[in-house]
Amino acid sequence: MDRTDLTLIIGSALVAALIIGWTVRWFFDRMNTTGPMASDEVVARMREAEAAQAAAESRADEIEAQARRTESQLHAELDAAMTGLGNARREAEQWRTDAEAWRAEVDELRGH
Repeated sequence: MDRTDLTLIIGSALVAALIIGWTVRWFFDRMNTTGPMASDEVVARMREAEAAQAAAESRADEIEAQARRTESQLHAELDAAMTGLGNARREAEQWRTDAEAWRAEVDELRGH
């Protein structure tokens, strides 16, 4: 192999590398480039998603506030029920005590 053959082989290899590189770059750009319409569409979708997220967060806040109001109302009702139950128990105990006292009085009157 002489000098001319080596020069032709190296030159051919460089030309082939250039063509392959240009083809790969073109293919890469073609696969990854988004045109201005696609970019505008992406921005529009992002804005829609942000609006939907804000609406969902707002709705979640409303639901949470409603749940807290309901919880507070239920606690108030529970406290009222427990107070009423305590009063009813005390009244029942008073009635029981009075009934036993009356029964003792009646037994005493019958016995004399």
